Amino acid sequence: MNELLNYDIKTISEVKGAPMVSIYASKKSGILDTRSLNDLWKEILHKVESILLKDFTRTFVHSFLEPLAIDNLLAKCESIDKGIVIFYNSKFQGYVRVQTEIDDLIIVADSFHVKPLLRIKNNERGFVILTMSMKTIGLFTEKDGHLYKLKEFKNTAIDANVDVDTNKYPREHPKEFFSQMATELNKIVNSLQLPVILAGVKDHLGHMKKFLNSPLVVEGAIVGNVERLKINELRERAYNIVVPYYKLKEKESLVDLDKAINQNHAVTYIEDIALSAVQGKVKKLYVVENRHLWGRVNKITGEVFISPRQINSHEDDILDDLSQIVLLKGGDVVVIKNVENMKGYYAAAVVTDRSHLYDLNASTSLAH
Repeated sequence: MNELLNYDIKTISEVKGAPMVSIYASKKSGILDTRSLNDLWKEILHKVESILLKDFTRTFVHSFLEPLAIDNLLAKCESIDKGIVIFYNSKFQGYVRVQTEIDDLIIVADSFHVKPLLRIKNNERGFVILTMSMKTIGLFTEKDGHLYKLKEFKNTAIDANVDVDTNKYPREHPKEFFSQMATELNKIVNSLQLPVILAGVKDHLGHMKKFLNSPLVVEGAIVGNVERLKINELRERAYNIVVPYYKLKEKESLVDLDKAINQNHAVTYIEDIALSAVQGKVKKLYVVENRHLWGRVNKITGEVFISPRQINSHEDDILDDLSQIVLLKGGDVVVIKNVENMKGYYAAAVVTDRSHLYDLNASTSLAH
């Protein structure tokens, strides 16, 4: 099974071939030894099997799950990882390691379940770390849990100006060095459009903040001698800063939703959201992660079929289906953790217009 380093939600959403198994496994605290992790994985597979047996023969189920019966899968998680997400069907298999808290979840349906992964992506959609010292400035970017060095600038003047008597660098050199690199740094940072986390000693942080003109520089910083920090420690400390940053962005987004509802630019009925989604009228969809609305959505007409619960392995979470439809139509999706934050709504959509909701022939025309 391959790690999906550059996973694309759209690509995962387009995979066909039921049954589709989506597994969200959190790395529980205290379970560190390989044997316990393997037992946990066997327990997960047993739950998947019980769902599949509702609709398929035991022979098929055993054959279908055989490639998943591998040891040490959960052990692939590193110390910083909070869990692992696995997508599997007869033609596609891969996993994503995640660095924020996730809830255990097993979904077997006619499509992969991406809603929690969307939330993870919303809260980990990348960041830039700008490290600075007397000698160098480094730019690192995060993608899918991995840290990559984008650029490094060396202070070429520093060795030539070292004080021979004290073997120390003049205090004014960092400021001059940062000033010289400011234009190039601003160009790179602004092109990436990602939050920027500064890392360095306090004196250097103060100087660099004066030269960066990006509004994406976050309030928190990694304070300390970056030359002594290991890459994993740098990454972990960055996550401690960026996760609250994205939570704040989520709150700001909910304020925008309230405004849209008050101005009659949003819809909250599932049937209206579905019809808007299939017609490409949804600019931004808001759904609750820890709520499921079982059934199906006709992806041509927008007709919704709701079940009281997940009856079999073909039933999908309608909220997840709507998310995928909106993404494929070019809209944005925001996944909210708790229903209370959505004022009781399971879903809401900001739409381009509402005219289609009053067209009695809309569903008929979509079907032809």
